[in-house]
Amino acid sequence: MLEKLKDPAFRTVSRPDGSVMNYLGQILTHEANPVFYEIGVGVGATTLAVAKLLNNHGKIVLFSREQDVRELAADLGKEGFNNIESAWGSPNKIYSGYHFELARGFVEDLLPPFDLAYIDGGHVFHLDAPAACILKELCKPRGFMIFDDWTWSLAISPTLQPSKRPRTKDEYDDRQIEACHVQLVCKALMDTDPRFEFVALEKDSAVYRRR
Repeated sequence: MLEKLKDPAFRTVSRPDGSVMNYLGQILTHEANPVFYEIGVGVGATTLAVAKLLNNHGKIVLFSREQDVRELAADLGKEGFNNIESAWGSPNKIYSGYHFELARGFVEDLLPPFDLAYIDGGHVFHLDAPAACILKELCKPRGFMIFDDWTWSLAISPTLQPSKRPRTKDEYDDRQIEACHVQLVCKALMDTDPRFEFVALEKDSAVYRRR
């Protein structure tokens, strides 16, 4: 997967998220072995940068499709990184996803509490709302949750907008197509939870910290 970082076709997702690197750096000032969750791995740009920063300390837990998680973990292993947890990939089924894997891991007490979670998955409410509910329970005090693509919507998605994918009109109503789902998740579930404080909106990422 990491070979895609040099492919011009993936240039928009080939750089690590700056907010993740900033707040993870802050965490390292008081936690030598942080746990990092990545929800949706893209082509591995942020994962690789995090792996280099942690330098095999702590743990990186990946949530995405099984094939992507396995491929990325294998590539990182070849680079010498052995702190990658790749057991939480989801099958390539319509209703499978990281929301279910998070819930399963949480109720079975198999997931470690995290210091930082980067949520850059499907960006739709039916995936990210349940994921956020579980992530809030796994977030350590002083830990961060970063929600990417604050302004994303189905209406402007390069691949999912109805003009490019007519089936979107059958799957979502007009309100859902126009809505910024990440904003809806944050306003409904994060802003209303007194355990969390809103830190900043950085570029297109909303940052929250557990008090």
